Amino acid sequence: MPGEVIQERARWLLIMEKAYRGSVETQFADALYVVPDLHRQSGGGCDLALRGPAVGYAVRTVAPQPPLRLGGRTLDTLPDPRASVTKVLDAGVTVLVEEPDLAALGRTAADRLLPGVQVIEPYGLAARWPSYEQVWFL
Repeated sequence: MPGEVIQERARWLLIMEKAYRGSVETQFADALYVVPDLHRQSGGGCDLALRGPAVGYAVRTVAPQPPLRLGGRTLDTLPDPRASVTKVLDAGVTVLVEEPDLAALGRTAADRLLPGVQVIEPYGLAARWPSYEQVWFL
């Protein structure tokens, strides 16, 4: 219809590069905790890019991670980044990793990628930046 304004949803790119398991002070959350809410606030327009060491968040481990022991105390409530990535995917967020960062984790990393995570070509993320209204680093 002439003069009709079509409202497009905001497109936000969230980038995480640092891999950080969490600490005793932040046992309840990690940096991915906020991503589903940002996705909702943007009208469903967030994509999450994991780069560098953070790509490991999207790869299933070969063996379970042991709980952290400090002296005589066992801490088994630290955040699980793989579970957080699964929650992000379940919220409808597109999760991207660049192929070279995935390859840096070893030849079997691509076979252990969490279902739903998309592998993009080298430098593919930079080529996509102009399509986003905002780019945030977490």
